[in-house]
Amino acid sequence: MKKEIKLWTQQSETVKNKLFEQGRTTVKKRYIKNKYGSQAKIFLTAYDFFVNKAKDIIERPADTEYPVWAAYDRQTALSSNSGYLLKLLVPKNKVIIFDANKWNDILNLRYLPENEEDEKKHQEKLAKYGINTDMDIILSPHYPKLKQEIKESWQKLFTDDISDINKKRAALWELRLNWVKEVIEL
Repeated sequence: MKKEIKLWTQQSETVKNKLFEQGRTTVKKRYIKNKYGSQAKIFLTAYDFFVNKAKDIIERPADTEYPVWAAYDRQTALSSNSGYLLKLLVPKNKVIIFDANKWNDILNLRYLPENEEDEKKHQEKLAKYGINTDMDIILSPHYPKLKQEIKESWQKLFTDDISDINKKRAALWELRLNWVKEVIEL
């Protein structure tokens, strides 16, 4: 059985330098707030859900606040034309695997339906309340029951067997220098 997984992650020069200087780096909440500014609340809502569930899959080191995102292929790992692309070889027991399409829906604070019928019922419920989007529910101080339904639907992120490599993504609680096999400047 394969004990290591080849992954790719794109990182800024600051992260790369810290990794090479200290041998390890983690993600802090302040980094997310700085990166996303006024949109940070949206990302942190999704990220907080991810952290609360992923820590039950793979133990989270005490000094880690949020995950490092990675992909199974270099093209998918790219998020911009700057920084560094790192090729990693990571022990399998350090990798959290999840469905990229579902994660994208969670980042957009959307309900994850069981099937088409479930999606139809959900949309009818929104219409009944005069609500345009799931995001309106999640970011509102109102609708606690609807908010709970949406967040409970997110549990599906980690439950499916993901056979399509294009849908598969990975998260790591930390980046370690000894996992880095190649560094490509973008």
